[in-house]
Amino acid sequence: MKELFQRRLQLHQKQMMRYLRYVFNDHFVLACTFLLGGIGLYYSDLVKKLPEGFLPGQFLVIIVLAAAVHLGSFVSLTKSADVVFLLPKEKQMRGYLEKGLRYSLILPFVTLFLVTGFLMPLYVVSGQGSFADFLPLVVTVWGLKTAHLQLQRYRLFQNSLDQRRWYLLWLAAVLCSLCLGIFVMPWLAAAAGLAVAVVFWQVLWVRVSRPLDWDKMIRLEANRMHRIYRFINLFTDVPQIAASVKRRKYLDKFLAKIPQDKDHTYLYLYARRMLRGSEFSGLYLRLVAIGGLLLYFVDEIWFSVGLGGLFLYLIGFQLAPLYNQFQYMVLIRLYPIAADQKKQALQQLLLVLLLVAAVIFAGIGSIPYASWQDRGILLAAFVGVALAFNYLYLPLRLKKMAD
Repeated sequence: MKELFQRRLQLHQKQMMRYLRYVFNDHFVLACTFLLGGIGLYYSDLVKKLPEGFLPGQFLVIIVLAAAVHLGSFVSLTKSADVVFLLPKEKQMRGYLEKGLRYSLILPFVTLFLVTGFLMPLYVVSGQGSFADFLPLVVTVWGLKTAHLQLQRYRLFQNSLDQRRWYLLWLAAVLCSLCLGIFVMPWLAAAAGLAVAVVFWQVLWVRVSRPLDWDKMIRLEANRMHRIYRFINLFTDVPQIAASVKRRKYLDKFLAKIPQDKDHTYLYLYARRMLRGSEFSGLYLRLVAIGGLLLYFVDEIWFSVGLGGLFLYLIGFQLAPLYNQFQYMVLIRLYPIAADQKKQALQQLLLVLLLVAAVIFAGIGSIPYASWQDRGILLAAFVGVALAFNYLYLPLRLKKMAD
């Protein structure tokens, strides 16, 4: 069974690598580099301004680490047919699930390592600790995350109705261990985190002899993969994700403003797809919400300009695939439509969407600034980015997509 998990893992990783080359493209990596650099600069300036012994900073470290240990799910790589073909091998599934736990630890451990490192400056400034406490804090959150994944594995067995009680017990252990590490002694917290992992392993794995709940295990794995595919679907088409369409009758007034003639065929189709399809509309709303939230907390004018411009670029870049949404529609090819109408329609729609986002970003980003000059700079910069993207970059992108 261990060999079965290894074969499935190889196929899974091969599939993920095929998708990740579309996710981590040059534009996305450049945008992330710029965003992380800006956040790091802003975070550095903020930490320098904090007074020593800043008590709220210690509680913030606890809250962030407590949230971070929830990241990552148990990976079983089970499929719907396993309930038939692997049921006779149920007694050997423990070796399969052991391999699953080991693999499930990799990504959370890396994430927790980076999150803890990111919080160390705030931890040092807020308390009496030092950067030497990084290792015991990492060990603490690793032990707590190991216990969390063991609890998720315990959910795969039948009659695990007491899982909520175990989760509350684990959550209490998380808060106690982190408070112990932040306020008392980090190495004592590390010992507590490892002890929690050992207790959960002994109680929720060694002493468990219940049969597996196959339907639940397969459903949880399908949900986990669906979350991954939804993220990848923001960058490229994923066959496993079917875009949902909603009526949204209250938005018909916007579609009614588009003339119903052959010169506006693509504009109507793109607008209808944008308003009624959950894929692109959800993406647009999420990016606008995240960008506006980040701008609200920034009080450096040029950083606000760069951050808002970055999100406007991301919005336009992620909405550009609308261009190929109707390329296989036969009726459009039979209808007498000008060849360049497709590009002009998308440019027209994206210009409206980007200008709306630019105004929202300028309105939210202007809240920390009392000067009307700074507010005018934000609005002019965001509108300029929207126009530059629409008339300079977008034609080149559409030409590449058409080729």
